[in-house]
Amino acid sequence: MEAAPKRRRHKMHGKRGSVYVHAREDGSEKGYVWQACGDDIIRGHQRSGLKCGDLSAETVFTNETTSPRVEIPRIVIETMHVESNHLRAGDIAAYWRLFAAARKQGIANDVHSIKLGDIVKYLGLNSLHRAKQSIERLSSATMTLRLNQPGARGTVRMQMIELLHDTDDLAALRGHDELFFQLPEALTLAVLESRDYAWVDLNALSRFKSKFAFPLYLKLCLEAGKHRLYRSVPEMTKAEFRAYVGMPEKTQASVLDAALQLVCNDLSAISGVRRRFPIAISFEDGKLQIVAGSAAKKLREMKPAWIAPEMATKQTEEVYAMPAAKRKLYPSLTRFRQAETAIGAPAYRIFGLWSADLHGATSYPNDHIVGMTGREFMHLIEKVGADEVMEFWADKRDFEVLGIAGKWRDVEVVEHTTVVRVPTARVLNAPCLDELIRNHGVAVADDPLPPKRSSFAEVDDDEIDF
Repeated sequence: MEAAPKRRRHKMHGKRGSVYVHAREDGSEKGYVWQACGDDIIRGHQRSGLKCGDLSAETVFTNETTSPRVEIPRIVIETMHVESNHLRAGDIAAYWRLFAAARKQGIANDVHSIKLGDIVKYLGLNSLHRAKQSIERLSSATMTLRLNQPGARGTVRMQMIELLHDTDDLAALRGHDELFFQLPEALTLAVLESRDYAWVDLNALSRFKSKFAFPLYLKLCLEAGKHRLYRSVPEMTKAEFRAYVGMPEKTQASVLDAALQLVCNDLSAISGVRRRFPIAISFEDGKLQIVAGSAAKKLREMKPAWIAPEMATKQTEEVYAMPAAKRKLYPSLTRFRQAETAIGAPAYRIFGLWSADLHGATSYPNDHIVGMTGREFMHLIEKVGADEVMEFWADKRDFEVLGIAGKWRDVEVVEHTTVVRVPTARVLNAPCLDELIRNHGVAVADDPLPPKRSSFAEVDDDEIDF
């Protein structure tokens, strides 16, 4: 019996990893991804998992200069579900700060530690007692992960952290004392074997006021790290949102609307160095739609491309042969090598285009170049330096003259939403949110309010259950 002829596959079939865009004859495009395999795969145990200088010094609530990041595996982001309802937003933020500390010390270690004072500074608290309460709540909380790897398969239920202190020892700890803890084994295995992950800005987490913002933000971080061809836009109804963030099914509509409004406010409030990618939020046809922009590396974060030594020498000698005043107008060789990685053209050709633009800016100061006049372009170089201006130039410049489309500019424009108002149904005499969520976010009609107090006792701030 004659075998049926095999279906001819595209030459890029089955490869996933770096992005390749194929232009068809009719002008349309199709994206493919190349996948690393075998020894080329970089697993979690081969990566540091952190992007920061000094973790303790930078994970501070008041830090407006840097944005330390931690790597969280894709499988954790997509399958992690916190089962306990007593946790608060600050508790979950503290959990990822503990996770970052474990990543720094070595995720495979049996025991990890962190100073209590670091948690206080990270959450922006004014009370050591409140940090201890967060740790206690985390130690009694449980979560689940769905894994498929040796040592952990299927849905695994686990304690979020295990404290190596009893209650009395924890109460006696001061801000400079170290807290010792263990992460669940299944989470550790997921990190060690992970190949897909997202970079998450730690200082953005500490500002969230709703615990339901965390799963959605982690998902957006994962999507923002993908190429636009493979980025899925979160789109869900209110009921789907409730299920996604883990709110109870019996949650009243007014409570759900209030929680959704808080989540949107948290995402829109991400600003400064913590806003690594823009987030656009809208409501259309009764659905929440979120578009995450690209979190691609900036030019200065790119890996410098290799260039032949003779070409590097030629370019360097050409710059050093110039007068000192003109030499300041040229970025460093490393920046040109990074531009080659980002743009896809040889560094010496980018160098030639930069030289041509400098000549045009000085010869025709009133003509526009990359969105500004030549005079403004030269003034900007004088003010902030050529290295800084080249990042802006590489983002705005059209590189068709080099015979390439310019993959550096091939990103969509997403405007960050600042104010979002969740559409709600009109409710007469609607109670306030604090009254509705007293039962872990579940509001029921026969749940009476506690009697009003006629007097209040004076207590210390440390004794208040925030």
